[in-house]
Amino acid sequence: MLKNKSLYALIVPLLLVSCNNGNTESTNDNSGAEKIVNSIALTSFPDDTVRVSVPEDSLQCLAVLQEAVDSCSWRGGGTVVVEAGTYFLNGTLRLKSDVNLHLPEGAYLKFSGKASDFLPVVHTRWEGTELYGHSPMLYAYHANNIAITGSGVIDAQGGIEFAKWEPMEANDRDRLREMGDKLVPVSERVFGEGTVLRPSCVQPFGCSRILIEGITIKNSPFWTIHPVYCDNVIVRNVTIDSHFPNNDGCDPESTYNVLIENCTFRTGDDAIAIKAGRDTDGRNIGRASRNIVIRNCKFYSECNGLCIGSEMSGGVSDVYMSNVEIGTVKNALYFKSNRDRGGYIRNVYVDNIKIERTKGGILRFETNYFGYRGGNYQALYENFIIKNVEAGTSDNYAFFMDGNEQNKIDNIQIENFHVNKAKYPYYFKNVNNVKFVNSSVNGEEMPETPEESPNTITLDVY
Repeated sequence: MLKNKSLYALIVPLLLVSCNNGNTESTNDNSGAEKIVNSIALTSFPDDTVRVSVPEDSLQCLAVLQEAVDSCSWRGGGTVVVEAGTYFLNGTLRLKSDVNLHLPEGAYLKFSGKASDFLPVVHTRWEGTELYGHSPMLYAYHANNIAITGSGVIDAQGGIEFAKWEPMEANDRDRLREMGDKLVPVSERVFGEGTVLRPSCVQPFGCSRILIEGITIKNSPFWTIHPVYCDNVIVRNVTIDSHFPNNDGCDPESTYNVLIENCTFRTGDDAIAIKAGRDTDGRNIGRASRNIVIRNCKFYSECNGLCIGSEMSGGVSDVYMSNVEIGTVKNALYFKSNRDRGGYIRNVYVDNIKIERTKGGILRFETNYFGYRGGNYQALYENFIIKNVEAGTSDNYAFFMDGNEQNKIDNIQIENFHVNKAKYPYYFKNVNNVKFVNSSVNGEEMPETPEESPNTITLDVY
């Protein structure tokens, strides 16, 4: 373990494929998205099948499943088929290289939900800061060529203990963030027994070639699908039904070459939130999220729709989202940071979106996200094309762009974006090169280059 800088900042970029160094070759059509999708290295498994059925002793379910995964991987890989039935799992199931964990219809993985079952600690990230903390329910570490497939169900039972930690976690959260700011060695950031930082549900960490397809995931303790330092990730035809605090649907973090398609997110927090580390720790590691395609999904989240941030200190670029339905949310298309973060969000292409209602903003660029702790690292937002959006109602703003004084929000092209009804059409502060074409709010055409507001306005809908 390096003292101050994560190992991933040095070695993982050497393993990546199809990285375009932050340059979008084509932002006026969808060819950039197709290039990303076509470049993703796919999973492939040997023709070897291990079948597992529910053991007579339910306390042996985890041991039986883990032995099947381990032995399949050791033999060179294949598919572990989990026969129909309910499997009570009193701890973490670790995914291993070259194994497809297949859950057919009727297979139900039911985790204990007891915090003590998810120790010892594992290397992970919590809200963008590295640590050793409670293990996710399904965890993979440095594994390659892994999958979770089928139409079965994973029930994390996060409400039994973990979800109740949310009101109590401030002390541990602040202690971890201080460690991140001071670049305390990760090996010393141990948050195990007696601490209350909730783990994610499904987390591949430092993995490549990942497929998560067809399954339903319920009752996550925290973020639901959370790839960290990964590349070549496909999340397809997944349903997430999880409504506890901070139940984001899918959070690719410092991860490259991602496809999320044909998924339904019924979540207590953001449907999709793209991350890249937080504050000093995230900038020090310096690993971006890049080359991400989101298409043909439905967002029924209780918080926000598509988010980038607020943990984006390593930078996020080359994101394509198309053909997405968004229900009633706080903010629909939401790019968020504050002056503790630094980093950038650039080269974002959004097309063909339908939105029912927002409580905050339909399209929102926010550089003053809550939780600011006094830094002066202004994030850079640049190069967005957003077109063919049909939105119903916003209780506040159709368009809200609140930029930084030095790094102004720059080069935003908005075309065929129509909001049926909004209390306020727009607010712009510290923006540059924002252009509207054939767009309207409340039946009135948006000016091609709207004027900035003379006053500063805060929108407290996060």
